[in-house]
Order: sequence, then structure tokens, then C-alpha cells
Amino acid sequence: MTKPGTFDTAEACVDAVLEKVGKRIVLGLPLGIGKANHFANAMYARAEQDPEISLTIFTALTLERPSGGSELQRRFVQPLLDRLYSDYQDLAYNQARRKGLLPSNVEVCEFFMQPGSFLGVASAQQSYVSANYTHVPRDLLDRGVNVVAQMVAPATDDSMDLSLSSNPDLTLPLLALAEERKYRHITMVGEVNPRLPFVGGDARVDHGMFDFLLEGELFEHEIFPAPNPPVRLTDYALAFHIAGLIEDGGTLQIGIGALGDAICHVLRLRHSENPDYRDILQSLNEDKARELYREPLQLGVFDRGLYGASEMVPEGFLHLRQAGVLKRQVYADKTIQELLNTGRIGDTVDEDLLMALHDAGRIQCPLTEADTEFLQGAGIVDPSYSWRGHRFLDQHGELEDCDLHSSTGRKKLLGSCAGKKLAGGTWLHGGFYLGSSAMYNALREMPESQMAGINMTAIDYINELQKGRALKIAQRQHARFVNSAMMVTLNGAVISDGLDDARVISGVGGQYNFVAQAHELPGGRSVIALASTRHQGGRIRSNILWEYPHCTIPRHLRDMVATEYGVADLRGKSDRDVITAMLCITDSRFQQELLGKAKDAGKVEASYEIPEAFANNTPERIQAVFSQGHRLKLLPYYPLGTDLTYEEAQLAIALKAVKEEGRKIWELWPILRKGLVAVKSDAPEYREVHACLKRMAFGYTDTFEHRLEAYVVAGSLIRFLDKKRPLGNVADADGNRPDIPL
Repeated sequence: MTKPGTFDTAEACVDAVLEKVGKRIVLGLPLGIGKANHFANAMYARAEQDPEISLTIFTALTLERPSGGSELQRRFVQPLLDRLYSDYQDLAYNQARRKGLLPSNVEVCEFFMQPGSFLGVASAQQSYVSANYTHVPRDLLDRGVNVVAQMVAPATDDSMDLSLSSNPDLTLPLLALAEERKYRHITMVGEVNPRLPFVGGDARVDHGMFDFLLEGELFEHEIFPAPNPPVRLTDYALAFHIAGLIEDGGTLQIGIGALGDAICHVLRLRHSENPDYRDILQSLNEDKARELYREPLQLGVFDRGLYGASEMVPEGFLHLRQAGVLKRQVYADKTIQELLNTGRIGDTVDEDLLMALHDAGRIQCPLTEADTEFLQGAGIVDPSYSWRGHRFLDQHGELEDCDLHSSTGRKKLLGSCAGKKLAGGTWLHGGFYLGSSAMYNALREMPESQMAGINMTAIDYINELQKGRALKIAQRQHARFVNSAMMVTLNGAVISDGLDDARVISGVGGQYNFVAQAHELPGGRSVIALASTRHQGGRIRSNILWEYPHCTIPRHLRDMVATEYGVADLRGKSDRDVITAMLCITDSRFQQELLGKAKDAGKVEASYEIPEAFANNTPERIQAVFSQGHRLKLLPYYPLGTDLTYEEAQLAIALKAVKEEGRKIWELWPILRKGLVAVKSDAPEYREVHACLKRMAFGYTDTFEHRLEAYVVAGSLIRFLDKKRPLGNVADADGNRPDIPL
């Protein structure tokens, strides 16, 4: 590989790319944080100036600094911008398309959008590409991609290697597919940022992969943080039900957000506070007769632990690692993995391991040269041996017998490897990561021994079974792939990406991949998770529907669905049984209406009634379960911590809750009354309320409208913040927060 050209300005790099590629640019940018923002902005600016340039940007999840759409939001967001996003460079194309100002020679296509951010942006809706995550490399080549620009991390040693770090997900399979198709050269641009964690494994690449590198202080900036959101009791109820499905020794995939945080926290509770976990789960579970899901609840601690195989690596996985939950390692050899699965071997190198490999036909006796290379790579045979003919040479050049039949011979072969752990174990395969500042710092500071167990890799390795199927089946034991949905029909069709008028909320992403994979993996299950209701326009609406104009996951792939009221196993069941199971995890305020529609359609017999055990699916029951004893103290609002300060963490809870209450004055009147009392009182119980109002700069409120807003904020803090629940670890006034110990 040739040495890449280096630049200290993005504009000079754009000149070089245009000279090399020409004026028709199809630019691939990674999903999430891995974009080369400086280069992308310089290329977009050049296309704005020169209408002869044709620029197509193909990407996903374009992140942007939070903005305040209302006065309340502005007051909350502005200090965060100054503290968390001061040196983040927003992408110019994103701002232009939001305002409808993209020039005619520029097109921006995304296959996954920041959820809900572009509902009212016509150009974003029109240019959305609906695609499975694993099909994106194909789509990029079909569109004629000729430039990829990615943020990379430099190695700290003398190798000059680079890490694709957060985003090997599409870059690796794109280049592999291009080579397979004998596609023309794709110009690679790397924006080197030392603040990006250096992650090894498949993400570590030779710097010669890149044609051009941007280097210098200008490109060294903090990584875009995504503060952890507050977790509701509804999320915790869902998380307990889901945790009861996850087997020790299994495989886990989850996503970002409050539900993912809740699941990780509950799995920690299951391992470290097991009696409390059992007590709460059994109290929440109304399916005592196991009518909806026949398998027993998973109640034990994690002796073998879990292995992570997740397209997105959430921060919670680092917490699970620290807690001793995410500790099951998998290996790149099918025979070793199968022997581990059956308990025939452990992960410690000994004579029995050698003989088990021989008995399984993986190695011969005497050892061949290929056997030796395999065993040394796995850390089983002493690395000091070399090969000549059919015999080993030891470190002194003396011939050694390579016969496995004697204990003496086996011990000589093991040498310094005896008693050590097998080499090459992986506890986490991931495609991309996105999280809080604490997550990025944990990855930067992670000990090498821990980092060696993470392999950030190609998305098709994680999301599909097509390549290396037998090995993946051996690795992905008892897989539980957990994905969120917006709505689910009574027939089991899942809606996760769009509205009934065809507007797109986000995208398909890898959800379909994991659902299909779960059906193919022996013992694998897909779990679709959603709250049973939502607030919309000040009203409560059911997320369990009779029908919907489109779906993300068709009903013939229905598997397991979880709400805060339980888990319905839909796989292989008749339409009638699927509908009745879904009704049992529906909020009771909507059960009869939905049941009536099913009866009218002839899908359920007229005599059917909701079983008594599931006729009290109400928020009040969930609240009552969690309010018993000390349970609420186990359920922090921010179980993984947050980049928000103490006051900001409280405000985020209150503002989110009041937004759901409605916008009309009569809907907010009870909250306003509480707030008015608090604002005008100097009583000690309102001290924290006043601190939050100060954070929102309400101390100098001089208009009636602003005073009303202050009353709403104060009343929301009183109404929605449950003091029995801890906040969790928060940032100090300077934005510092406790690290994740690993």
C-alpha cells in the first residue's frame, strides 16, 4: 500500500479529491459519530460554490447539536451547547436541507434518520432510502460511490495503523464487496482525531487503506455525546420481563435509549441483587400459568455470563462487563467453540484440551504444520517452537517430538502456555457505537486486556449468518435480540420506522436482520419491545393496534412481543392465538375495543373473554408493584449515569413528562397551581425547585408568559419527580462525571 497524502486543511484535501475523482462525487459517510465532518463541510461548500460539481451524500443518522424549538427548550439546551458541544462542527448539508436550502446539484440520502427529526422536512422525506443495514454496501456501489470520508483514530504505537473505531460497520463490507465485484477504486479520506478511542480487532487497519489523511489540531475535538435519557417505570417493567427471557450462557443484542439502559441495569440487579430481582419480576409477572410464554422465567445469576453480538454497542454493555455479566467469550474456531459449548473443555490450556481437539478431528497426531500454526495462534502450543519437516524445533534448535500420545510430549508442546487462558476470546462483537462522554472516556482508558475482547467489525458479520454460518451458530447460543417498536398489530406485524401517511420517523436499520436471524438460529429469539400506550395530543393512545397501513416486520416473522404487562410468544401460533396473546399484554383501557374488532372480523370466537389475570393491565398496578418496600430505591432515573448536572437531570425528567401532558392551559392547570405555590414559597422543601429555576434562568422573569413557564417547570418538578427514586450518577458543575470502572 502506498503512503497516503496528508493535509492540514479540509479545503486542500477537497482539491486533491476533485483532481483525482472529478466533479461527479458520490460521497459515502458513516452512520453516527464516524463522519469526517470537516471534509464533508468543505466538499459541500465547494459544491455550493461550483454548480458543475454533482454531489450525492449517502449516509445515515446525521447527528446535530440539540436546538430549542420553544422558549423552555432553549433555556434548557443553551448551557448544554456551551458545555458538551462547544467544539462540535455541525454538518452544513443537514442545516441546509432542514431549511430547504440544498442547491440543485446536491442530494442527501439517508437510510436511517435521527428519530423524529425530519418529519416536516420534505427533501429528507423524499430522499430517504428504505434498506436493510446489511444491504447498504450493495446500494452504495449501485449508486456509484467513489469517495468515502471517515473519522479515524491514530495508533499510540509506532505502527502508523489507524482504527475505524466507531464505524467499521459499513466501510469494511463496502470495500470487500467492491473488491469482489472488481469495482473501480474508491477514494478513501481519513480525518484523524486522537480523541476518538483506538479500538483494535477488525477495526484496526493499515494507514495505506486511505488515499488522503487530514491531520492536525483542527481535527482534534471531542466526540459527539448522546446524554443518557431518564428511565420511566414503564421502561423498567419492560426490562424486568425481558431480563426473564435471557439465559445464562446466552447472547445479547440491544439498542440505545432508555429501554436499553433499563435492560442493562436490571441484568446487573439480577446478578448482584438477585433476591430483589426475583421478587420484583415475580410480582410483575401475571402469567403464573405460563399461558403466554411456556418457558420458565430466567431467575439465576450469570455464572457463565453473556456474549454481546450487537450492531450497536450501547454504553450499558460496558456496565455489564464491569458487573461481571458480559463475560462469556467466543472464539474464531468452530471446533473450540463447540467443545466449550458442550463443556468438554474449559478456557484454560491443558492436556485435556489438546486431546479433545484431537478426538474431535481438529488436529492430527503427529501434528501437521497447519495444526501447529492453529494451536500457536490459539495460545495452546508454546510459541517458541518452529517447524521443520514433521518435527518441531525448540528455541535452542533441538528437535522435539510432536506426538500427543504421551503426557510428557503433551506437556512439552504446551510449554509456557499451560495453565493460561485460550487466546483470541471475544466478549463483544459490534458494528458501531454511540454514547455519552463517559462511554468514550472508558474506551480511551480501557486496559489492553479488556480491549482485546472487543471486536468492532463489519455489519454483515453481526447481522447475518450467510458467511461463517456454522461458526456463528456455535457462538450465538440462546440468542436474544431485543429491538424497540413504535406499534404492533394484534396479528403480530411490527411498525418501527414510519407513520400511516408514509412519513419516515427513523428507518429499518438492522431490525429486520435480527428478526430473520433469530428465526434461523437454534434457540434464538427476537424480542420486540414497546410500551403499551403513548401520549399524543394530550390523550392516551394504544400502541397495540388492530391494523396499520404498512409494517417494518411482517406478521409471518412474528416471534416474541413484550410490553410492560408481559411477554407474548407468537412464534408458530394461529392468528386466533396470536390475537388473544397480544390482547393479554395490551393496556386494559383498550382491550375491549380491540377484542371487539377481532370478533367482528371473525378472527376470535364471540364467546372469548380476556382472562382475569390480564384484565388489570394498568399503570396503577405497575406503580403499586414498584412502590412496595425499598424497590424504588433500586431503580434510578439514570441507571448508567448522565452527562447532565443534578439540576439538569431533574429538569429533563420534568420537561419530558409535562410535554406529554398537553399544551392547552386547562390541561396544565393543576401543574400550574402547584408551581405557583412553589415559586412564591421560601420553604425548605422547594429549595431544589428554586435551584432548577435558576438553572433555567427564570430568576429575572419579567413577562407574564415567562412567569407562566416558570410555574409550569416548578409544578412539573413537584408532580413528576419521584423523590423515592435516586437520580443516579450525575455530572458536576464543570460537566465531569464518574468514570465507568473496567
